[in-house]
Amino acid sequence: ILDSGLSVSELVRVAWASAGSYRASDMRGGANGARLALAPQKDWAVNNPAEVEKVLGKLGEIRADIGEDKISLADLIVLAGNTAVEQAAADAGVDVEVPFSPGRGDATQAMTDVASFALLEPAADAFRNYYNTASAYRSPTEMLVDRSDQLNLTVPEMTVLIGGMRALDANSGGSKHGVLTDKPGTLGNDFFVNLLDMSTEWRKAGTEGLYEGVDRKSGAVKYTATPVDLIFGSNSELRAVAEVYAYDDAQQRFVEDFVDAWTKVMQLDRFDLKHDL
Repeated sequence: ILDSGLSVSELVRVAWASAGSYRASDMRGGANGARLALAPQKDWAVNNPAEVEKVLGKLGEIRADIGEDKISLADLIVLAGNTAVEQAAADAGVDVEVPFSPGRGDATQAMTDVASFALLEPAADAFRNYYNTASAYRSPTEMLVDRSDQLNLTVPEMTVLIGGMRALDANSGGSKHGVLTDKPGTLGNDFFVNLLDMSTEWRKAGTEGLYEGVDRKSGAVKYTATPVDLIFGSNSELRAVAEVYAYDDAQQRFVEDFVDAWTKVMQLDRFDLKHDL
C-alpha cells in the first residue's frame, strides 16, 4: 500500500469517505459493502469522485495481486486508511499500531438501490471541512454536532478527530482551510497548537463563512479556517479539550486518542464485533 504511489492524505480521505458514511439513526452506511465504489456514493461531491476512482483503481490492482479471495475491497479500503495513519504517526515520531479487524464483504451495484442510498449523501461533513450551502439545513457548527452524533462520538473523540484530520490534510477537495500546519500529511497536534496561539488574530475573510489567521505583528495572513475549525477555540467546553492536545508533551496522547477514535469510526457498522456503539 505504501509503495502504491498514493499519498497518506488520499488514503485517509477515501477510508473516511467509506466508513464515515455511517448513520447511527438508522444504522445505514459505513465501510461494510464497499459501496464507495458504487453509485451513488462514488459520485458524491464530498467524496471527490476523481480521487475515489484513482485510489480504488490502485487498491483494486493491489487486491488482484494478492488474490481477490484473500481480502475484500471493503477491508482493503479500511486497511489502507489504517496504514496511512500509522505512517503519518511515524512521520511525527510516534510508533502506533492501528487495530484492524477483517471480515467485511463487498456489495454489488445490483444490491444497491441508488435512490435509497442517495438519501445518505451528507450536506456537510466537518471532519473533511465540507459544507454545502445549498442543501445544509443548519449552520456549519450545528452540522458538526449532528454528524458527530450520527457517528456516536463523544466530545473528546470529535475534537481529536477534527485536529487529526486537518493535520492529515484530509479536507474534501484538498482545501487548506483549517490545515494549521506546515507539515500536512503528518499526524501531529499542530492544529491545536496553532489554533490557540495568541500571536495569531482571527478575522473574517472576504468570503462568507471563511476566516483568516493573521500574524499580530506583521499583519501577514498565515492560515484560513471555517467556523467548525474556530469553534474549538471559542467554545469553552471544546477549548478545554483542545488545550489538552496543545501542550508540548501532548503528541503521544494525541496520536493514541486519534487512533482510538479513528478505529471506532472504521468499525461502526461491524455489528459482528463486540464493541461499544
